Amino acid sequence: MKRPHRHQAHGGFTLLELILVMIILCTVLAMAAPSLKGFFSSRQLNSLAEQIQLLTRYARIQAVSEARYVRVEFDLNRRQYGVTALEGSRYELLKKDFAAWYKMPTDIEFEFENVNIDQGRYVLQFDLRGHTKLCRIRLRDGNDNRIDLVCRTPAENFQLIVLNENDV
Repeated sequence: MKRPHRHQAHGGFTLLELILVMIILCTVLAMAAPSLKGFFSSRQLNSLAEQIQLLTRYARIQAVSEARYVRVEFDLNRRQYGVTALEGSRYELLKKDFAAWYKMPTDIEFEFENVNIDQGRYVLQFDLRGHTKLCRIRLRDGNDNRIDLVCRTPAENFQLIVLNENDV
């Protein structure tokens, strides 16, 4: 006796189903891409601000522990920054843990308020007691996200202030 033909279900997808899923995924990604760009841009801004804040703390500690002038320098022409210390009559890159010139991202702008300029570089100088000037550094990315690094008293660490659209 002949058995009736049964349709066997396959565990896979048809080509048409796969193409439809890919079209839906591409559409969702295309809609989300502009907002993701802003996310990564602001993440880069936050990371840079935190790194500079840590370098200012490091420079302050080095100034006090080694009883010498230490500074964080920003060279906008070369798009780099780093920690230097007074060696004789010149400032040289600190020959310790964080001895490096760090690259500034090209899409982030720097504004300095009440910061000294020495040989074309903006300078945050820490004296033998770890004190510095009251000053502000504003970082701004291409999406107009802004973060200020602010020193409100000579002996205080720099604070990060994330600014909103309405803040000046």
